[in-house]
Amino acid sequence: MKIMIELEEALELVLTRIRPVEIERISIRDAYKRVLAMDVTAQIAMPPFERSPLDGYAYLATAGDPLPLQLNVVSEIPAGTFPERVISPGEAAKIFTGAPIPTGANCVVRMEDTKQVGDDVTILQPVLPGSNIIPRGEEIKEGDLLLKQGFFLTPPAIGLLAAVGMDQVTVYRRPRVGLLSTGAELMEVGQALRPAKIYNSNSYTLRGMLQEAGCEVSVIPIVSDEIDETIKVLQMLADTDMVIATGGASVGDYDIMRHALAQFGCEMLFWKLNLKPGTPVSVGQKEKQLFFSLSGNPAAAMVTFELLVRPAIRKLAGRTTAEEGRFLVKMASNFGKTGKQRRFLRAQAVFKNGEIWADLAPAQGSGILRSMIGSHLLVDVPENHGSVEPGELLMASWIADWEA
Repeated sequence: MKIMIELEEALELVLTRIRPVEIERISIRDAYKRVLAMDVTAQIAMPPFERSPLDGYAYLATAGDPLPLQLNVVSEIPAGTFPERVISPGEAAKIFTGAPIPTGANCVVRMEDTKQVGDDVTILQPVLPGSNIIPRGEEIKEGDLLLKQGFFLTPPAIGLLAAVGMDQVTVYRRPRVGLLSTGAELMEVGQALRPAKIYNSNSYTLRGMLQEAGCEVSVIPIVSDEIDETIKVLQMLADTDMVIATGGASVGDYDIMRHALAQFGCEMLFWKLNLKPGTPVSVGQKEKQLFFSLSGNPAAAMVTFELLVRPAIRKLAGRTTAEEGRFLVKMASNFGKTGKQRRFLRAQAVFKNGEIWADLAPAQGSGILRSMIGSHLLVDVPENHGSVEPGELLMASWIADWEA
């Protein structure tokens, strides 16, 4: 087991060991936030027929049409009605938005550019052939690739599937994640807080983050600092794809998580990341199951979840669309602490003159959960950097959009 490694090496170690979960066929009604397990191609064109984009009159236009042009209205075509009447020269069909273009017509003139009296219409502003006609297949042609394998299904993507008549879709099943918090100091919410105790917030924070990522979550709220009991809990989570534990990750006498994982039969990949907050992180693997031991400090647990666990969940869930990359930001505030380790600072994104500025959360301690509220960015401060000064350029990445 490696003791202290860089974040990039940790990501490579973890991601190379992950394979996506199994696939299943589901209704598109249940497809929100699911991940496509195969490419989707269109079986029909969109639109499936030539149609009008506006209310008006369809007729056969020629380059030499007189102004004004008088035509006989021979039919009316609402949306959803198939036009059976062929339009001959000198005739027009009153047509409404979305309705099919009748045979014989080659344009549509806006209703406001006409005047109808009885069965006759005067075209006050004749149009050219082909005007105001949406061609068949303008948006989608039969056989077009609509969505690629690994695509995370959003509301417009599901609407696109419905638009081409798909009622079912093949997706990866939701990753199953076990979540537990260790520590004799923890109490469950709803109880009167006893001396020297704190409420367990990590179970609630990380459960929400996992659900936002599309996972099914099994929560075991509080586990004691005992190896035997921890192993029993790990056995209870044997049907999950991944287990995330918070607490018991550091070097104290009661920090037993990595020892429990080793006794449980895990191959331990590493212990400790060269970054703050969240240095004491260990990862193990037993067969296909991955185990992440994160700091019990709430902000540290969230930061290391974003940096290390979320990419692992993305791959486990079958996602292939790239995450948003890192980018430069200008610092809107200073950070006076110095240190040897790389540090990730929580910040709000502020846009000034077309640039992204990072306005740091007032407190950056590893236990300060409040620092994540309102923060959009993780600002990457290199090791041995020294103080961060206003106006300085640093690399940053977006925090997931649960903080919209």
